[in-house]
Amino acid sequence: MNIAWASSRVLGRDLCSTSQINLANGLVDKGHNVTFYSPGGSSGLKFEHISIQQSDLHGFQARSICRNLISKIEELNQADVVLLDWTLWKLSRRINKSTVLIDRSPPANNGILAKLQWRPWRKAWSKASKGTTVSPAHSRFVMEETKSAEKTIQVIPAGVDLELFQPGKKDGPIKLAYHGRVDVHRGVMSLPMILAGLHSQGVEATLHIHGTGDAVERLKSMDLEGLEVTDALPQEDLAAKLATYDVGLLPMPEHKVWSLASPLKRSEYLACGMVVCGIDHAGHQVEASGEWLQLYTQKDFITSTVSWIKSLDRESLYGLQAESRKFAEENLSWSHSVDALESIMLS
Repeated sequence: MNIAWASSRVLGRDLCSTSQINLANGLVDKGHNVTFYSPGGSSGLKFEHISIQQSDLHGFQARSICRNLISKIEELNQADVVLLDWTLWKLSRRINKSTVLIDRSPPANNGILAKLQWRPWRKAWSKASKGTTVSPAHSRFVMEETKSAEKTIQVIPAGVDLELFQPGKKDGPIKLAYHGRVDVHRGVMSLPMILAGLHSQGVEATLHIHGTGDAVERLKSMDLEGLEVTDALPQEDLAAKLATYDVGLLPMPEHKVWSLASPLKRSEYLACGMVVCGIDHAGHQVEASGEWLQLYTQKDFITSTVSWIKSLDRESLYGLQAESRKFAEENLSWSHSVDALESIMLS
């Protein structure tokens, strides 16, 4: 099958583009031809990537990509099926082939730009006959917001590269970790308090934060023993570090965006044989999870995480970490997500 995929994600730079690269590579592995149209570029692609220029003005990127894709409409219409990010859905009226809406996240910002995006998001879903979401909660939200029970919606959660993200040697102090966007509204300022709480309880621990965002400088300025804050790392370097860490943290609060999400970091934590502590909402929950996933109310997140980690010895921690890796192997490989994407294209 010949597949064309038009996306507003910046390949190789946007964190969310990791999902699309793995999905597109997986489709190629299954024998399909994939041509991907988006800004940016990356190495290690198994599919053809056609770079599309976008505006530098925040809030006008998707509009500029749509405008620049108009010259490629004839190419898109030569495919058997076209995948369109919801941000580019206005192009669908020019496409005469089977089209699938790709929604990896509804409008994510808190500001005026997000408010302006909700109308085109709803319009895209109201016009689409079939599309994809990242979680069951996300699918329910789409159905409620578009007032339709007739759409074909396939859940395609974020998977993980099980060969790249693997457990390594874990010893010494308990190593806590967070990676991704390091923004204040993601709850990251609570993480040093967990480290300080463990120290006050006599637990040897370190905290490692990797990423970029508006909280980085505040975190770096803290005089807290065992706290390491770095910029975002290349995937290979990140995987090597996660392999040696013990506990992955999910501090994102119960907000519409994160309650509907399927965070890639959670899958990467589990693949590296880490246990996970986070705030309890639909975006962090895992069906049939074991004790390796501990979720608490936002109010109790810090104290309960400290208490639970303090209750573990190395032997019991190793047992839970082995279970988390086993769960990842059985449930979180990209092959499951690729199969789901292929099924909706063939439906």
